Amino acid sequence: MMVRLMRLVGRVVVGHPGLVTALSLVGTLLLYANIHNLRTGTDLTDLFGNRDPQWRAASQIGKELGYGNQLFVLIEAPNAGTSGGADTTGQMEELADRLTADMLTSGLFLHARAGLQDEELLNMVRFFTWNFPSFALPGQTEDLKRRLDPQQIHQTVRRAATELVTPFSSLGTNYFVADPLGLMEVEARSGRGFSQFANFDLNWGSGNRFFSKDHKALLIIAEPRQSAMDYKFAEQVVHWTRDHIRSTTAAPDFRDSGVQALAAGAYVYAEQEHQFIETNIRRISLISIMGNLLLCLLIYPRIPLLLLSLLPAGLGILWTTGVASFYPGEVNLISLSFIAILAGLGDDQVVHFFNRVPQEWAKGGTLNDAVLRTFETTGLSVVFCIVTAATATASLATSSFKALAEFGFILTVGMFMMMFHTLLTVPALMELWWRFSTPRAPETITFRILPWIARRVVDFVGRHARLVVGLGSGMFLLSLAFLPTIKLGGHFDIAGADNPAVAAQNRLSARFGIEGSPNVLLISGGEQEVLGRAEKLTAGLEAYQQRGVIKSIFSPTALLPSAQTQAERASSLAGVNLAASARALEDSLRENGFRTEPIQPFIDRLRKLGQGPGQGRDPITLETAAKFLPPGLLDNSLRKMADGGYVAAIAFYGTDPDAVEVVPESVISSWRNQFGPFVEFSFDKMNRDMQNQVLHDSRRALVWTAAGILLIVYLTFRNLRVSLIVLIPIVFGIVVTFGLLLLVRHRFSFMSITAIPLIIGIGIDNGIHLVRRYLEYEHNGILAVAKASGAALIQSNLTTIIGFGALMASSFAPLAEMGLVTSLGVALALAGGLLLIPAVILLGEQRRAATDAARDASR
Repeated sequence: MMVRLMRLVGRVVVGHPGLVTALSLVGTLLLYANIHNLRTGTDLTDLFGNRDPQWRAASQIGKELGYGNQLFVLIEAPNAGTSGGADTTGQMEELADRLTADMLTSGLFLHARAGLQDEELLNMVRFFTWNFPSFALPGQTEDLKRRLDPQQIHQTVRRAATELVTPFSSLGTNYFVADPLGLMEVEARSGRGFSQFANFDLNWGSGNRFFSKDHKALLIIAEPRQSAMDYKFAEQVVHWTRDHIRSTTAAPDFRDSGVQALAAGAYVYAEQEHQFIETNIRRISLISIMGNLLLCLLIYPRIPLLLLSLLPAGLGILWTTGVASFYPGEVNLISLSFIAILAGLGDDQVVHFFNRVPQEWAKGGTLNDAVLRTFETTGLSVVFCIVTAATATASLATSSFKALAEFGFILTVGMFMMMFHTLLTVPALMELWWRFSTPRAPETITFRILPWIARRVVDFVGRHARLVVGLGSGMFLLSLAFLPTIKLGGHFDIAGADNPAVAAQNRLSARFGIEGSPNVLLISGGEQEVLGRAEKLTAGLEAYQQRGVIKSIFSPTALLPSAQTQAERASSLAGVNLAASARALEDSLRENGFRTEPIQPFIDRLRKLGQGPGQGRDPITLETAAKFLPPGLLDNSLRKMADGGYVAAIAFYGTDPDAVEVVPESVISSWRNQFGPFVEFSFDKMNRDMQNQVLHDSRRALVWTAAGILLIVYLTFRNLRVSLIVLIPIVFGIVVTFGLLLLVRHRFSFMSITAIPLIIGIGIDNGIHLVRRYLEYEHNGILAVAKASGAALIQSNLTTIIGFGALMASSFAPLAEMGLVTSLGVALALAGGLLLIPAVILLGEQRRAATDAARDASR
């Protein structure tokens, strides 16, 4: 049936080459016209799909909650060895003011600040002092009771009348109006509500600025309008910021000051990682295309033959891109590496077609008869080889890791696109070309160099078949024995230590203690449910902080306790007569000559708090807190969602920045059982989970690929012994590849498993082409077949090796390893096809001949 189908395809191509070419051209134009609709995914979380809870959390944190979406600009004094002097401090502040003003007018930022305004500080004071019962910790109760005692109130007001001293900032009278009893001094001692500002010296310079403790740096904190997960927007923000830093520092006011500014944070990481991936994709694609072009120039004797050989790859890439523009309509950065791979696979099958046509013509008949016979023989092998390779890539498309699934899907589409052009477009163009330039005799030279190499190799096999099988078996068994010692490595980083984003983050950490990527516990539900569970989780984390495992914790409950906790804290002050405290404050103000009107709001609030729950002591809510706290203090760790639910994020940093697991997974699981569901999120954890997921998906793809190809090979040959011979190249290639890499102490990662299905799908081609041709005629000798097909086998494998070998030029370690393992595996599969298969078949022929001779002699 398949032979009849290929005969029909051949007749269509030979009989109507113009029509076939025209249809191919129309398809090319239609697909090319739609390529502009293909989008490159800009959300880095999209690489992992929506099924993974970690990346759903990342998207929720970044897009909805806004957590971590901060751009930092570090402004440093010219001499890092000394604190900024008065002049330098003034210039640092002026540069910060100009940059923040430009940020706010650019339309790219929600807010930007290099300090706090006096009114913002006073509102924070009002928030804590007007709700002080809700923040009264056990160790603060007695101090608060003392300050609320009428006698102490008289002393506090008298002291304020002469000194106007503030325990928080030098805001003078306004501070006294906001906190006449000095309650803030008690609340601020714990530092829980002000942990975000603990690393700043707010008193240096003109005041309330985010200066480092050593006064050598000033920090701008900005929140752009979109998430850092959108790398296109991150790139726009970072480029805008760098351009404005460059132009502002070049102005006459700053040109000679030596003051420097540097962008840091999540947006810089996103910009650098995108640039890193894009640079690598561009590099490997260029190496693959140029490498294969140079190889084809060296191998093919004439330009038309060269151009036709490049056509399946070129049109295959174009058609694949066009199909992807319809579905899925968007590709991620990893999927773009299909260009480099298809450039290497493009001529794998067409070279066999080129090689076979002149050999068939030499047997007799017309050129068209030779083409038809080639369709029936090699054409069918091309179909089987494409299907087996597509089986490997399609198995990757079943991955739950979206980037790998999309990569497998696009490669599968590319394989079938190349089959279309190999069997239809290229033969049709050959027919049209021959109408204008008819060959006078069968071509004697299809390739340069390669036929000579093939003959030499096959002659060696013919003379030393036992030696070849013995050496191959020895290498295989030795490698097989060492396979159990393979250990897969773990962690890898996209950005190295020399990355500008890492360098900037290190500077930020050294100056202000602002670390890089935190660990985050993400909780969702009703407001009080979220706050209650957040308090329990925070208490659990504080136990690790006391043991020195965790360096710092940022919890929304430090600014907004749950209603239950607020009530419990307020009950500790139940015996205090707040109404008497309010009267004492009024009397003291009048006695010391103060007007009561400015402080009347605080006095009224004190009376309401004394009325108890339901009267003036209603619990603080997110809406209440938002009226007092500056943007970015609470709303990036607790936010109300569009559906009415709430999301809270507890962030914590480990003491050891290289720790793989800050809180053990078993403890996290026990907390889920005790406190309810939450998502643990960190880039380190996602890195580990992603590698485990890819490893799991690759193993599954390996099973599916192996099963699919075993079935295809058996159905193709319908003979178990022959099928086993066909499988020799891939079994030998895979096992010996890992054995050789073990010998040179290569460190394997999860990507080495991903390479195995590709080796199987590509390496099986050698066995299919060689054995099918050997079985075509009863009197075919394996050495003659190997010599006739050897050049095409070598050429097709060399282009594939170059295509995957180009991945080794990537500075992204997993991609480079996939290139190394796959290219070495394909090279060894070629050795298995050109050396072991002929040797095994030859020894079998000799054994059968000896048996037949012995039988004849015995008669």
